[in-house]
Amino acid sequence: MGLLARIALAVVVAIAVGLACILLGGILGSLGVPPAETVGHFLTAYGWVIGILAGLWYFFSGGSIGWPRRTPPQA
Repeated sequence: MGLLARIALAVVVAIAVGLACILLGGILGSLGVPPAETVGHFLTAYGWVIGILAGLWYFFSGGSIGWPRRTPPQA
């Protein structure tokens, strides 16, 4: 996979995670339960930061979300 493809996929991952955090935060913030409201407001406020961190993780992990990396058994 080329460098530009990894960058493009990392941007897509960052946007998807950011939007998912904001959507989930909006849903949790409207429930009316105090702990859920707190988590919801946090996700709404920091959703894009979490998304950017997820995109960076995707890029630097080599295009894979799998963690921790498993090494194949040695023969």
